[in-house]
Amino acid sequence: MKVSGLRLCRWSAVLGLAAVLLTSQVALAARVAVSALEGDPKGKLRAQVTAALRKTRKVQVSPPTAWTQAAGKQGLKGPAAVTPAAVKRLAPKLRVDAVLTGSAGRELDVRLMNQEGQVVWSESYPLKRGLLAPKDAARLAQAVATAPTTAPEPPAPTPAASSPLPPLPPPPSRAEPQARAEPSEAPRVVPPEPPAKGKDAPAAPRAPAPGKAGRSAALAWVELDDESHTFVAGSGGGVADEEQVKDVPERPGAHPPRVRVLVGAVVTWRSYCARPGVESCAAFDARPPEQQLGDTADYAAQAPYAGVAAEAEVFPLAHRTSLLRGLGLTLAYQRSFAPTTVVVTTPTGSTPRREVTATDTAYGAMLAWRYFFARGGSDAPLWGYAGVRLGLLGREFGLDETLNAALPLVHRFSPAVGLDVSVPLLELVRVEAAGRFFFPSSPGHSLLGGGDDGPYPSEVRDYGTAVSSLGWSAEVGVAGEVWGPFGYSVRGHVEGYRDGFTGQGARRGWTEGGVAQESYLSVLAGVTASW
Repeated sequence: MKVSGLRLCRWSAVLGLAAVLLTSQVALAARVAVSALEGDPKGKLRAQVTAALRKTRKVQVSPPTAWTQAAGKQGLKGPAAVTPAAVKRLAPKLRVDAVLTGSAGRELDVRLMNQEGQVVWSESYPLKRGLLAPKDAARLAQAVATAPTTAPEPPAPTPAASSPLPPLPPPPSRAEPQARAEPSEAPRVVPPEPPAKGKDAPAAPRAPAPGKAGRSAALAWVELDDESHTFVAGSGGGVADEEQVKDVPERPGAHPPRVRVLVGAVVTWRSYCARPGVESCAAFDARPPEQQLGDTADYAAQAPYAGVAAEAEVFPLAHRTSLLRGLGLTLAYQRSFAPTTVVVTTPTGSTPRREVTATDTAYGAMLAWRYFFARGGSDAPLWGYAGVRLGLLGREFGLDETLNAALPLVHRFSPAVGLDVSVPLLELVRVEAAGRFFFPSSPGHSLLGGGDDGPYPSEVRDYGTAVSSLGWSAEVGVAGEVWGPFGYSVRGHVEGYRDGFTGQGARRGWTEGGVAQESYLSVLAGVTASW
């Protein structure tokens, strides 16, 4: 009986040691994060490794960019994102048991780090055109799936030696001598020993508990069932689960800015002409002087006039990952002051020169949708966009009514649609362009109203009974970030209108309508701030 008890104890120790080794082998089958690989800027090699790991059906792989985004939000880039300290800090937040990282050159040198930042496995595999051969990808995935998550030295030897040693004082003579020497003592010792050893036998499997693999092992057995090929929602694609990174503070630049404001100065050149009975001002001016009949109106800035400008862009959903991130609102306001010399010329003569100051005001509010895209590395992306706008824009060149000066004044307020694009080249240089189309952009309209009942009916009645207008604008420039959220923007802007009048006008010679043409050329420069 004692011999069988000793054998039972030894078998219990062997089973306990086997359990330790088994749990250490499958402990990794819980969740693995694949970090960005050095020498793999487009992420193709990382995508291949991720797919191979999932194909084993033994590990659960977190989203491809989960680790990079979480590290980037704490300002960790490149190799700094996979240091032992970084792994020890980020792994619990992302709820992963290990991180696979490495570098690619002629070979892929990979290493596996556990939650404590310890390297538990490493290997090298040859690359061909920047990718692994299918058999090497499968070998790598199997090696990761069976690699231990903790160093095997501390947990394995200690529990195996502690439980079997107490019952092994007489191991040297384990054959017949004990069977001969014990028959007389068997009646005494046998009754107490079987129950005592029966209690010790189940105690042996508790030996593996000292290792930290207890929690991971439980997860491993759950993941190795028939549904182990499934993954939590959001594990596909290139965006990390919001739950995984919600406690990690966001790093500036990880997403497109929600708010951008501009404050600056603008200089403008304006020109205006109105001619009766023709389709363009140039056609009237090409006539012989004796055929240039009727009142005309001209305005030409001899020098640019200056003003101030302010703009704001608000995209409250920019940090989302869906297409709704592109919805936003843009606001713009400019006001300039144009010193003007007024001279009224008639067939009988000209009036004295008179100096007045007109105001040039541009404003608008537009709904926008943009498709944001990133250029550069995932650690520090440069954000660009392409999008559309729809809203209301106004342009008013006016004068204080008390001055009573004969100056060609125009007030416009109309719906508008447009396109805009921004392409980042460097952090300091971003090329921007935009275009607008106004419909209809008839004169005599403002925020206060328009038409016959509006405040400026003479802007149409002087030239005809009806008007059809066409307006457009285009701009191009450069912008960039200089320090933190602050940057700059410089761009040129051109804007043009054509008004075709029909019917009898109040001015002399405007019996069959005519045409008016107006244009603005401006340069805007300012300081930007983005959040």
